[in-house]
Amino acid sequence: MSKLLNVKNLSLEIKSSNKNILKNINFDIYKSEIVSLIGESGSGKSLTALSIIRLLEKSCRITDGEINYLNKNILLLEEKKMRAIRKNEISMIFQEPMRSLNPVMNIYDQLKESYTVKNTKNIKKEIINNLVSVGISDAERVISLYPHQLSGGMKQRVMIAMAIACKPKLLIADEPTTSLDVTIQKQVLDLLLELKNKMNMSILFITHDLAVASQISDKIIVMRDGEIIEKANTTNFFKNPKNTYSKSLLDSTHYLKKENKKETNHNDNTLDIKNLRVYFEESKSFFSKQKKFIKAVDDVSIKIKTGSTHAIVGESGSGKTTVAKAVMGLAKITSGSIKIQNKDISNLSSRETINHRKNYQMIFQDPFSSLNPRMRIGAIIKEGLCFLNPEINKKEMDFLLEDVLYKVGMTNDALKKYPHEFSGGQRQRIAIARVLVLNPKLLICDEPTSSLDVTVQKQVINLLTEIQRRSNVSYLFISHDIKLVSSISDTISVMKNGKVVESGKTFDIINHTKNEYTKKLLSSVPQIIN
Repeated sequence: MSKLLNVKNLSLEIKSSNKNILKNINFDIYKSEIVSLIGESGSGKSLTALSIIRLLEKSCRITDGEINYLNKNILLLEEKKMRAIRKNEISMIFQEPMRSLNPVMNIYDQLKESYTVKNTKNIKKEIINNLVSVGISDAERVISLYPHQLSGGMKQRVMIAMAIACKPKLLIADEPTTSLDVTIQKQVLDLLLELKNKMNMSILFITHDLAVASQISDKIIVMRDGEIIEKANTTNFFKNPKNTYSKSLLDSTHYLKKENKKETNHNDNTLDIKNLRVYFEESKSFFSKQKKFIKAVDDVSIKIKTGSTHAIVGESGSGKTTVAKAVMGLAKITSGSIKIQNKDISNLSSRETINHRKNYQMIFQDPFSSLNPRMRIGAIIKEGLCFLNPEINKKEMDFLLEDVLYKVGMTNDALKKYPHEFSGGQRQRIAIARVLVLNPKLLICDEPTSSLDVTVQKQVINLLTEIQRRSNVSYLFISHDIKLVSSISDTISVMKNGKVVESGKTFDIINHTKNEYTKKLLSSVPQIIN
C-alpha cells in the first residue's frame, strides 16, 4: 500500500497560554486503510483531526511539524488550494451535527453545496440516494426539513451524507456514530467499509467506542494529554495492549450489573405515564382541507417506581425523546396523562408547576445547545439553585458547586470558563452537574453518556448509580446503547414508530426476548473483536 497521509512531529499550542496541547504527533495513513484514534475527552484527538484539515480556531497555532498529504506539506499551501482539497479529496464528519448544519437552510440546500453537478434533477436524485444509503428511508420528505426538525441521530446521518458526497480519498470521522442507534450505527459502519473498499478511501476514525474501533480499524492509535502513547495493529492491541492506560480503557468497557431491587407492593411510582399520545400536525398546502398528523408517540404507558431506573430504547425517530419532552412539558400532549409523584402535571397551575419542577430535571442529548454560550460554567450550574432555592447563602453555594464538579470529574477552575472552552465530553459532564446540584426526585437522561469517552462514561454511570443508591432518585434513561442499558436499568421499554413493542424487566428482555425488532437491536450491538 502507498502512503496517503504522513503526520510528522506535529505540535500545537494555544496562543494565549503558550502551552503545548499536541506534542510530537507521528503517524501514517495508507491508501484504503482505516486508522482509529482513541483516548479520553480532551486528549487531543479532535485537534489532531482539525490540524489535518486546517480548520483550527485562531487561538491555536501549529508550532512544529509537517502534515504531508500525497507527499505535499498541506500546512504550506495557500488557503485557496487547501479549500479545493477539502472540497474534493479530504472530508470531515464533525462531532456535533447541530453546530455544523446551517439552521436557516433546509437539508436539500445544504447537501447541494457538496455537489458540482449543474443538472438540478441529477443533484436531487443523488442527494436522495445518498440519504437513503445512510439510513434515511423517507429522504424525499427529509430534504425539505430544517435541522431543528430532525432528531440527533437524523442530523448526524445528514452530516455523514454530506461528507461522503464528494467521494473523498481521506475521510476524517470525528465520533460519527456517537448519536446513532445501534442498527443505524451498524449500517453506517458497513457503509464506510463498503466505500473504503469500492473507492480505496482511507478513514481516520475518531471514537471513544472501543467495540466500534475493533470492528472497523486496521490500526489503533491511543492518545492521552496531547501525546500518542501507543500504536498497534488492531488485533494485537485488543489481545495484548502494552500501555497501562490502554488497559484501563479496555477495562472501562465492562460494566457491573446493577443489583436487583426488592419488589414493593405499595403504589410508590415516581412517574406514571398512561396512554400517552403526542401527535404533530404535518405542514400542508394552502388548499388542503384534511389535517395530517405524525404520531410521534402513540399510546405509551410507563411506570417507574421510586429509586428504580426505567430505560427506553429504540431507533432514532422512534419517539424516545418525545416521551421525555412530554414529561418535561416541552412537547404538547395530545391525550393521556403524566403523573410525577402522584401529581398530574397537565392539571397544575403555573405557580404549582414552578414549585413542582424542582422534583424532575432533564439531561439533554446535545450538551452544546443546552448550555448558554454567553454564561460562565459557574453561573450555568448555579442558575437553577438561585431560582428554586433563593435563600441559599454564598458559602453553601460554593460548597455545592465544588462538590458536584468533583462528582462529575471536573475541577473548580472550570467555573470561570465558557462552554466553548471545553470538549464535547466535558460539556456533557457540565450538563449533568447542572441537574445533579438540584437533587431531583426524577431525572430524565436523554443519551447522557453518548458523547463521553469510555472511562468518563463508566464514571458517570457509576455516579448515577451511587446517587440513586444514596438518595433513592428515579431515572428515565433514554439510550441506543443496549449494553449500557442492561447494566443500569431495572425495567425497559422498546419503542418503534411511536409505539412500545415490548416492555418488562431488563434481564428478561435482554436474555429471553421473542420480539423480532428487539432481536434486531441486540444483534446490532458492536462487540470487541479479539
